[in-house]
Amino acid sequence: MTDTLETSTAGGAPSPNAFEYTYHVRYSEVGRRGLMTLPALINAFQDVSTFQSEALGVGLAWLRNEQRAWVLTHWHIVIDRYPSLCEPVTAGTFATHFRGFTAKRNFYLRDEAGRLIVRADSSWAFMDLAAMRPCRPAPEHVAPYGEGAPLEMPAEGRRIAVPEHLRMCAPISVGPSLIDTNDHVNNCHYVQMAFEQIAREDLPRDVRERGARHVRVDYRRAAVLGDTIYPHAVIDGDRAVVSLTDAEGGVFAVVELR
Repeated sequence: MTDTLETSTAGGAPSPNAFEYTYHVRYSEVGRRGLMTLPALINAFQDVSTFQSEALGVGLAWLRNEQRAWVLTHWHIVIDRYPSLCEPVTAGTFATHFRGFTAKRNFYLRDEAGRLIVRADSSWAFMDLAAMRPCRPAPEHVAPYGEGAPLEMPAEGRRIAVPEHLRMCAPISVGPSLIDTNDHVNNCHYVQMAFEQIAREDLPRDVRERGARHVRVDYRRAAVLGDTIYPHAVIDGDRAVVSLTDAEGGVFAVVELR
């Protein structure tokens, strides 16, 4: 079960600028049903985008030296099916748009036959880490990626609509295991926190029986080591919504599963 990285793809890749990573679904990535979990799927996307940046010479160390970083601001993920244990899959990504200090990037998971089984769109902001504010990337920050035609995705609202009445759940202390190389809570952990706030029997029926098929995440503010995150959850029709906030109600992230 060897892993394969490809900087130039053909035969199934949605874009000539796509970068792909082929591997087998690991035991550590599956849940009780023997299928890849949602956090594992997000981690696979996070990995492939990191691998692409490193392969292009615009990776973490290079950006850190310039006191710059790309920060994820939104996920929209559509899952046709979750792959199973040991199934060979290909994770891929490509940039679709750069404008001002923002960027759009698509992700996907292909099965062994080349069929897309997961599609995702994501939004990013380019940050000046010294000033802690968005800034416009230079040509050398974006040119290596190129741009590809975006995948077809269902239409979505600009932001996740949060219902008025949410129940407060047990607070979560941010420890070292949640922190990534940017000294922030890793993007995937917010989704894991949200999913764990909703008891299995409380999930909408489709989500309970088949797993979440549509996932959206709005990232508003990064939580750091020592913060306390206060989850607020609600079942709203066919969707579950979890708002992750600080003690004053300032939002770190909002997660929608349906």
